[in-house]
Amino acid sequence: MRSRRRPAGASAVRTLTYHDVVARDRREQVGFAGALAARYKLEPDLFERHLEALAATDLQVRPLDAGAPPSALTLTFDDGGGSGIEVAGVLERRGWRGQFFVTTGRLDSPGFLSSEQVAELARRGHLIGSHSHTHPTYMGRLAKQQLEFEWTESRALLAQILGEPPRTASVPGGYLSPRVIETAADAGYELLFTSEPTARVRTARLVVRGRYTIWATTAAAAAAGYARGDPLACGRLWLEWNAKKLAKRINPSAYQALRRVRARKR
Repeated sequence: MRSRRRPAGASAVRTLTYHDVVARDRREQVGFAGALAARYKLEPDLFERHLEALAATDLQVRPLDAGAPPSALTLTFDDGGGSGIEVAGVLERRGWRGQFFVTTGRLDSPGFLSSEQVAELARRGHLIGSHSHTHPTYMGRLAKQQLEFEWTESRALLAQILGEPPRTASVPGGYLSPRVIETAADAGYELLFTSEPTARVRTARLVVRGRYTIWATTAAAAAAGYARGDPLACGRLWLEWNAKKLAKRINPSAYQALRRVRARKR
């Protein structure tokens, strides 16, 4: 499958990827458990500083749906952890709306959003998308049949909740492959987000956009730098991401083991 890349200036949209926003002593109770997941969970006071820094950029913040006019900045929240309702309230106080990608296999389970809460988020103007059904560690390595299940099952469940199927999805772990794109398009998605830190847009059978990942330790100034497209901030994240991508491809098991060791030391 051949794809076409647009020039970097073809889209000013930049998307930041958040996960759960939760106090340190409650990290194990909200969203995915474990040291690796905790590396993505911001504490509420730091999240507020992020939003203050993002507001100071004067960029327009709104979700990015398939076919919708692009905004300058989109804030996405992966996994479907239970902090989503509180996060939505914080965004709404600024007049903003977020984009929540839900792991549907975790709906209505402890630490995650309920089906009713997902419907409520949609009613309040937030955009809901798929984050797969089971959140595979390396989605790009799955067989086609497994990928088809991940995308179609998730989309069908969200359609029941929302009254219509979602058009957007994000890839767990950002592990992209041509087969991931192909099966997402076959399932009916039109816009797919990855974890590659880039504002470039790739068009294949659907639109593929990158995102800038926010870690638990990401400073507010760095988040604002990603949003503005600061070359130094964005370039540093791009180099880190590509180093991890190479390590994942060479030896995924060793990469995961090293991540666990580093996470326990934090």
